[in-house]
Amino acid sequence: MLADAISAERFRLLKDRGTLFWGVLFAPIAGLALNIGGELFARSLMKGAPPIPVDLVGRMVKALADGASPVVGLFVLILSTAVLAGDYRWETWRLLTPRNGRVNLLLAKLATVAGAVAISLVLYALAAALGGLFSAATSGGALVAYRGSAGVDLLGTFAISWLQLMVLAALSALVGVVTRSTMGALIVGLVFAAVQSIVASQLHEPSLKALAIPAFSGDLLKTVLLTPRSVVDEPAPWALALGFLAAWLAGLTAAALALFQRQDLTRE
Repeated sequence: MLADAISAERFRLLKDRGTLFWGVLFAPIAGLALNIGGELFARSLMKGAPPIPVDLVGRMVKALADGASPVVGLFVLILSTAVLAGDYRWETWRLLTPRNGRVNLLLAKLATVAGAVAISLVLYALAAALGGLFSAATSGGALVAYRGSAGVDLLGTFAISWLQLMVLAALSALVGVVTRSTMGALIVGLVFAAVQSIVASQLHEPSLKALAIPAFSGDLLKTVLLTPRSVVDEPAPWALALGFLAAWLAGLTAAALALFQRQDLTRE
C-alpha cells in the first residue's frame, strides 16, 4: 500500500509543473546563471589576467556543501508545502483517506519530497560543474584534479545537505498538519531556516546547545568531512551532530504522523 501511495504522489508531482519548476529546477538553473554571470563579470574586471585553473569536482563539492542554505531551503519549502499540505488547500484529503492508511499517505508524501530534494541537489552540483566548464572553455583555464577524496566528499556533502533540507521538509509537514495551511507551513519553515542559520553563524564551540541547532550540526559535519583537522586540533563530536540531525528528522516526522492520525478530515 505504501508503494502505491508513493507512485500516486510521484505522479501528482510530475503533473504539477509549477511546483516542479520552483521546487526542483529553479535553484540549479539560478545557480548556473549566477556562475556564468559571475564569471563574465569577473573577467571584465580582470582583463589580461592569466587564466585560472578550474577544479570541477571542487566546484561540485562546494555547491553541495552550500546546498542547505536558507535560499535553497526556500525553494525546498515551496516543494514540500505544496506536496505535504496541498491537500488541505484543495480539500482532497477526504477523497484519499478511504483508499489508504493515513500513515502511508503522509509517508508517501515525505518520500516523494525526499526524492525530489535529492534530484534538485544533484542538478545543483551538475550546474556548478557546467559553470566550471564554461569558465574553462571561454578563458582557457586548465582543468585540474581534485586534491581530496572525490567520491567521499561528494557523497558526504550531498548526504549532509539532504538531511538538513529534509529536516525543513519534516517541519513543513508538522506545521502543515497543525495549521492545515500551505502558507503557514511555508512561513514557519522559512523563519526557522533563517533564524537557525543566523544563530549557527554566531556559535563557535560545539556545545550541546549548539549541536541541537540543525544548521550548526550540518556545518560541523561538513567541516569534519572536508577538513583534515579542526581549528583547535581536537576531535569534533561528529557522531553527536549526526545524531541530532537524525533526531530532528525522526522527531518531526513522528509528531506529524501522530497528529495526522488523530486529525478530523471530514471537511478537508
